[in-house]
Amino acid sequence: MNKITHLLSLCFLTICTLLILGGCANQSKKSSSDKLNVVSTLDFYGETAKAVLGKNGTVTSLIDNPNIDPHDFEATTKTAKQTANADVIIRNGAGYDDWIKKLSDKKSISAARLMNVKDGQNEHLWYNPETMSRLADELVNVFSKKMPSKKAEFKQNAAAYKKKVARLNSELEKIRAERIEKPVAVSEPVFDYSLEKMGYKVADAHFAKAVEEESDPSYTDIKNLQNKIKRKEIAFFVYNVQSDSTTVKNIVNLCKKHDIPVVKVTETLPEGKNYFNWLQSEYRQIAEIEK
Repeated sequence: MNKITHLLSLCFLTICTLLILGGCANQSKKSSSDKLNVVSTLDFYGETAKAVLGKNGTVTSLIDNPNIDPHDFEATTKTAKQTANADVIIRNGAGYDDWIKKLSDKKSISAARLMNVKDGQNEHLWYNPETMSRLADELVNVFSKKMPSKKAEFKQNAAAYKKKVARLNSELEKIRAERIEKPVAVSEPVFDYSLEKMGYKVADAHFAKAVEEESDPSYTDIKNLQNKIKRKEIAFFVYNVQSDSTTVKNIVNLCKKHDIPVVKVTETLPEGKNYFNWLQSEYRQIAEIEK
């Protein structure tokens, strides 16, 4: 079976390579006046690209389903072709969506690089709104090099987008001003960048890291967290509802039993939401707790 799997993998990579080479050939035929073709690994970065690009091209988000785990995403021939034909590629980086590198050797825009985040550090960069502002600015630079005549339009589009980001930052500042003088606990470090902006410290980082890595938290970590909940030493518990960990579900139940508020968040963009109302809905849960 291993040999068969290896052969199938080689065949797939060969097909991808041919598609990429074909895509490169097509790119050489493009004129500078053509509309841009942008590919983003994640839909919320694709949303940023659409806002900046406007009517000057198309944006394809390879992952636009909230039920797909970006870590486990498996590329198809369609994905390979879309990537090969892209003028601009956007990825998260920090090890989150490295599979895109196998589909194209083109230089991509990495959110992690823009935020100076290395592999092994917290990869959930979109929960820091500053990431989106920096991405918008970088897209202006990249798009303008490819379509110089549209530079003013790109800058105007980015400015409008960044005003929305500024409103998110204002909400974070209000929450910070009213924060409860206690640490918080989290199921995973998904929401940590936002918590940091709010002024909250995470009390169970070791527990959360184990859950993120899909391993069982130690007995000591579980017991420590349980005690913090029972003693009401945390302001609230941040729960990634996409987690299937039994240990986490037990912690949520314990929080409810001891009247510790549970803030529900997701790692991926929920269906029917955009980046802004997604984060706002989560931020407002905390604002309500602080009242």
